[in-house]
Amino acid sequence: MEKSETIKTVIIDDNKEYLESLREHLSLYPEIELQGFANQYPKAISLLTRTTPDLVFLDVEIPGRNGFDLLADARKVQKKDFKVIFYTSQDKYMVRALRESAFDYILKPFNPKELRCSIERFKTVRNELTAAPAPYTIPCSSGFNSVISLPTNTGLRFLKKSTIVLFRCLKGDYAEKPCWKAILTDQTQVKLRNGTSAKEIIEFIGQNDFIQINQSSIVNINYLEAIEYKTRDCQLVPAFLNFRLTASRTHLSQLKEKFDIL
Repeated sequence: MEKSETIKTVIIDDNKEYLESLREHLSLYPEIELQGFANQYPKAISLLTRTTPDLVFLDVEIPGRNGFDLLADARKVQKKDFKVIFYTSQDKYMVRALRESAFDYILKPFNPKELRCSIERFKTVRNELTAAPAPYTIPCSSGFNSVISLPTNTGLRFLKKSTIVLFRCLKGDYAEKPCWKAILTDQTQVKLRNGTSAKEIIEFIGQNDFIQINQSSIVNINYLEAIEYKTRDCQLVPAFLNFRLTASRTHLSQLKEKFDIL
């Protein structure tokens, strides 16, 4: 197996039983290269500083500080972008995990089939991103490549509309309030000025290319592939399958009125 095909992986879990179980199951995948594991917050930060993981299995409930705090701190010291699969014994953290752009969310005790699906989906997404020579090529409106200015806390950020996949209201550091961020095609995030509202974003970004699907997500329609009425799931084009989005009932009704013309 080529080095580029391996998935450098880290496990962070304070429960020895679950940690050993996950290690055992991951050992069945030849593409998984386990770089280490940690069961405490300081050790976890040290591990993520010393390694360059592609994938991190992160328990939400860690003694001292929770997994979300650890993730925020780790992203400050870890320059490489890694994907996170939260796994915990409770489902109450799922919404927040999605807001943190988690790649997946697995409940303990995990189902081996579910684990396999997560790993296979990670491989698919990575291959698609690696194979893509440029941002996704799609039909778009005449203003799709126009440049807009986004207000930030330090000034203005000028970007082409085509580089913005979506806006999400995300929680930053543990001391910060939720704020809106622009998620770009290269997976980087641009934090908007504190206090910016969804209404203001729609006003300066325009409604030709962007639609709001819930209170915390505004999507570039050029990257939206499908909306399922029954589940309200919103699926982006293949290069961005790692984003799991769900339309609210209110916004789904508005989307139906706007687009379902048959």
